[in-house]
Amino acid sequence: MRTDDEFFEVVGEHMGAIQMLYHKFADKKPVMVITLPDSRIYAYPYSGYLKTLSTRSQEMLRKEYRAANKKNEMVVFVRDEKTRVLKSASFPIEEIEMT
Repeated sequence: MRTDDEFFEVVGEHMGAIQMLYHKFADKKPVMVITLPDSRIYAYPYSGYLKTLSTRSQEMLRKEYRAANKKNEMVVFVRDEKTRVLKSASFPIEEIEMT
């Protein structure tokens, strides 16, 4: 994953699963992470995930997370282990029925 288009394509392919997992932990307002190339999806506590990032990335996440919470959105990261790329963006939290 090298481009923004590839990032949004990956997120789009997994958005249903991302939303379902987010809702399981919605009370904790997790940071969502997709890892590539295995396409695994994780919901991390904000403070725990923040500690795994570089100082620069921590500051970026702090700003993005605050803004996302104000707009009722979630932060989604895609971490590509092969290309060593980490990208993030905020996405709306959709209402879904949990069964």
